Amino acid sequence: MSVFNDDHSVQLGSTLVSVTGDSGLVHATWSLLFDGRQVDSAAAAGNFTLRGTLPDGSPVRAEVFQSLLGPTEVAVVHGEVEVARFTGFVA
Repeated sequence: MSVFNDDHSVQLGSTLVSVTGDSGLVHATWSLLFDGRQVDSAAAAGNFTLRGTLPDGSPVRAEVFQSLLGPTEVAVVHGEVEVARFTGFVA
């Protein structure tokens, strides 16, 4: 965790699911990666969702809750089950 980038990962079956955030001039850039391969990204602020589908066909969401001055939370949801929640500080 740092002010300039966040990198959170969770293993789902045989796939490493990662959510990364990098600070930008206007908005941070967030990416959802499966085994290091980007499947979705957004340059955004506030609350938003990144989406992808694992090789077994099951959906994964990364729900990002980013405030301007406070900590950032990232929830990883597999199907309808939240499997991990991380706190960071990307601005």
